[in-house]
Amino acid sequence: MPNWCDCTYKCVGDLKEVKSLYKILKYIDRRKTSIEKNGFGKWWLGNLVTKLGSNWEKYRCRGEITYYELNNNILTICQSTAWCEQEGVRNIIEEKFPSIKVYFQEEESGCCVYSTNDAGGEYFPERYYLDSGNDDSEYFTTIEEAAQCVSEIVGKMVEPDKNVIETALEEYMDEQEDDDVWYSFHEFTVVE
Repeated sequence: MPNWCDCTYKCVGDLKEVKSLYKILKYIDRRKTSIEKNGFGKWWLGNLVTKLGSNWEKYRCRGEITYYELNNNILTICQSTAWCEQEGVRNIIEEKFPSIKVYFQEEESGCCVYSTNDAGGEYFPERYYLDSGNDDSEYFTTIEEAAQCVSEIVGKMVEPDKNVIETALEEYMDEQEDDDVWYSFHEFTVVE
């Protein structure tokens, strides 16, 4: 059983090509059955690879699309995937639609995988994530914002440094009598 990864694509490029990709997703959405037999259903990533004219058996397609939307000229595709972003799917989209650049952000808490290929932070500006195990989890664009939030949690000033923030949170959790109080702090790695 894999750890499930939340992965989001932001597909940006020539509006005609972005709309063509969107139409493929609409086609899959309207289907009553899957294009290829699989264990995920019609939203399996292999169906998208097949519809884009490629052989799904050549790529990791372990996952499914959970949501998609076209907003202006940006197509967002949310996925639940096994362990990590299934980069073959991204590569096929970019191959089929040369003007499209696919930016992604992936979050897999089990193995602490938090990464993005959006080096400029235009589509995924978040660089830090504070997981509190409940709905109060937060994203931050700067380490200073994260340090300010953690300072409020622990009741003392915390330097804007990843290691200092982690230490402050560990000390705070050790002081709590409630075992349900926990925090986990993560930095998004920028990848190619």
